[in-house]
Amino acid sequence: MKKNHFIKYLLDFIVIVFSITVSFWLNEKSIDIQDEKARINVLSSLQREVYEIKEYCEEREATWQKDISLLDQFLYPRNGVLDFDSILSLTQSKNRIETFFLIYRVFDPPMNRYYSIINSGDLRYVNSEKIKEILSRLHNTSFSYVETTVEYEKQLKQSFLPFLSTNHPKFILATDDSDVDFDTYLRILDEAIQNDEKFKAKLIMIRRYLGIKLMFLDLYRKSLNELEKEISVVLDEG
Repeated sequence: MKKNHFIKYLLDFIVIVFSITVSFWLNEKSIDIQDEKARINVLSSLQREVYEIKEYCEEREATWQKDISLLDQFLYPRNGVLDFDSILSLTQSKNRIETFFLIYRVFDPPMNRYYSIINSGDLRYVNSEKIKEILSRLHNTSFSYVETTVEYEKQLKQSFLPFLSTNHPKFILATDDSDVDFDTYLRILDEAIQNDEKFKAKLIMIRRYLGIKLMFLDLYRKSLNELEKEISVVLDEG
């Protein structure tokens, strides 16, 4: 009788232990499945943001390249003569030219998803240390390089308005004067640049910052491409 009771208790104990083990295993499995879904969601979100940033960078590069081409027309005219046709191919707006001299170009790529993932702590779901390293390099180091040149350009251009207002009011007034046609406006600006070494020197500094900004943008885009490739590899591996 005692033996039968022992066997019954033993079987009950085994069933309880087995049930607990299975329950624990199922819970762990459920957590693993949830973590995997979260991991894929995070990586997919980062991947979509990479596409958005790439499009933004393409637009910024095109704009900055156009700024450089326009500036070069005034700083380094072919045979020392301003090429009106080349400028007209870039812009036909007086406001566009004045804006270039006075307003700096921001660099504000879409990074809301990245910041949301960082702030929520969801980056923990990403197992790839390489992706984390590239993300840090992209959004901290590479981004700060571009931002620094933007800040330098901003400081220089902020000094332009008082400088132009004081030394070249004719250029400022001509922007909104409907009686001054575009060709005349270009001649006024060209004459001001060629006859004022301070004006020309400021533009040369802006030209340098634009070149450096494009160089750092290229480094930023290389990190972006590296991130895109690594995310694709990890997602393909499953």
